[in-house]
Amino acid sequence: MRDLHESSADFSDPCLKEERLRKKLLKPARDIRSILRWGYPKFSTIRFVADHFQLSLEERQILTRVVMPPDRIVSRINKKIACNGIKDRKLLLDGYNVLLSMDSLLKKEPMWFCDDGYIRDTRYYFSKAKQAEDIEEALNAVLKFLSEAGPNSVIFLFDAQISRSGELAGFIRYKLKEYGISGEAKTSKIADFELKTEGGNPEKNLIVATSDGIIIDSVLEVLDIPACLMEKMGIEPVRLY
Repeated sequence: MRDLHESSADFSDPCLKEERLRKKLLKPARDIRSILRWGYPKFSTIRFVADHFQLSLEERQILTRVVMPPDRIVSRINKKIACNGIKDRKLLLDGYNVLLSMDSLLKKEPMWFCDDGYIRDTRYYFSKAKQAEDIEEALNAVLKFLSEAGPNSVIFLFDAQISRSGELAGFIRYKLKEYGISGEAKTSKIADFELKTEGGNPEKNLIVATSDGIIIDSVLEVLDIPACLMEKMGIEPVRLY
């Protein structure tokens, strides 16, 4: 009976469940890093190690988001802008990426500190459309941060293919005025392409707010808004080392 009681308690307590998950993934993460140092491909390495440890799909997704090849780590860290470094700068936000990450943070979902220095959640792998239905609290937290950080202008960019993105963009335009922030919110059928090309153009001199690794690799400067707010709130991310 004691074992059953402990198992039930572990399942109901998010902190205990998170710690058990962290401990379970520490050894696989270390093994993957060791293999990646020899230049082996990331995804086949994770699959090999995950199969050996008999990890679940969720656990494999966490490792995929957290563990990075050495050649990615330095370049991504070097692009990261300090939280107080956006005053009077132009900011382009990867809308769903930032807001859904903030929503996970406010809902006390695990927030992982990744090898490349960025904070990521794992709910992001599931339906964006379903998650985006109730993110006003996350939006208010982001806008409060921006109003205090003082960028010159802000553009929220959303994927037009996701249901009700237009409505969300319209609501954010209203909220920007409410917070006294100069900016815009819009949708695009090629949102990722726009983020990469605009953020990668030195003449634009833009900072891109995102934790999407593919976008980070293509742009010049990056802001990690969830990391900034976690630091302000005194919340530590989950670390696999």
